[in-house]
Amino acid sequence: MSQFECFALSEQGPGLETNDDFAALDAERGIFIVADGMGGRPGGARASSVAVNSFLEQMHSLDGPARLEESVLRRALARANSEVRSIGAADPLLSGLGTTLSAVVMNGAQGKLVHVGDSRIYLFRDGELRQLTRDHTLAAELLERKHVSPEGARRHPLRHVLSRSLGSQDVVEPDLGDLVLTRSDWLILATDGLTKALAPERLRHLLAAGTAENAETVCREVMKAAISQNPDDNVTLAVARLAG
Repeated sequence: MSQFECFALSEQGPGLETNDDFAALDAERGIFIVADGMGGRPGGARASSVAVNSFLEQMHSLDGPARLEESVLRRALARANSEVRSIGAADPLLSGLGTTLSAVVMNGAQGKLVHVGDSRIYLFRDGELRQLTRDHTLAAELLERKHVSPEGARRHPLRHVLSRSLGSQDVVEPDLGDLVLTRSDWLILATDGLTKALAPERLRHLLAAGTAENAETVCREVMKAAISQNPDDNVTLAVARLAG
């Protein structure tokens, strides 16, 4: 029996030629990943899929406790970054490609977050939604340095310009964090297409309305609400919780 109940959906944005997002779920091991590729057709889609599959492959080679070691997670992220960069180096037409990557790696109820970019990981617990990651964008950095207000950051022209991504540089420093889940918690992983379409309070309301449902139902209801906003980006969402 799987440790986790989970489900994911990825929808191509209206009018877009490709879907550069990618998601992977491993319910048995407790590994959940979303990524949002950049670089145009077909570079973005290749970047996100290569990064996610590289990271997942490395996690599969380890047992549960070893997967939570920060040195192991950093090496896995570095390997994924190297593989994305090698794509651009091998094909001039793909120069400049890159991707975000946000992952949750669990061992039972204990886990780690691994995050680069502006995809997000949320925790929904007891009716409250908490963002566990910080956006690696130029606007978010300006906010951290108190150069702009929260409202100014939300409207800033650089709010979607990444300050960190896989493929953009030789060395990428991920944000790592600890996580302990309870039985009623939901993990939400989403690319910025979803977070642009649904404000956090709207997402919280949708999750609160579906907390008695299974992962697939929750995922489909949230995606339906996001697509109804006619988003200008691809939308990818993964939800997971402890089984039982």
